[in-house]
Amino acid sequence: MDSRLLRLCALCCLATFPTLAAMAYACQKEGQDVSQDEVLQMTENGHIEPFPVILEKAREYRSGKLLEAKLDCVGQRYVYEIDMLDHDGQIRALRFDAVTGRHLDLEED
Repeated sequence: MDSRLLRLCALCCLATFPTLAAMAYACQKEGQDVSQDEVLQMTENGHIEPFPVILEKAREYRSGKLLEAKLDCVGQRYVYEIDMLDHDGQIRALRFDAVTGRHLDLEED
């Protein structure tokens, strides 16, 4: 095989790796608890965004006091769920895709 073609194939594989990694780390069971050890391992391996990165994004949507944060399996994806107490005394729930860091929705309790 031509070395240029081989290099092109290798570059194509590398370009698709993040997508494949995200698919490989999709959670398998709805409502599955994710242990702290699993969260740490996935963060250290780069499979999910570190919580401080997600918290910074959450603060762009809502200011206030962090009440609770957890990583859940929702619809076969890992989702950070963050509850914030805003300055009006309202609890705001924010959700972020743990792999991409994308904001998913905003709910008011």
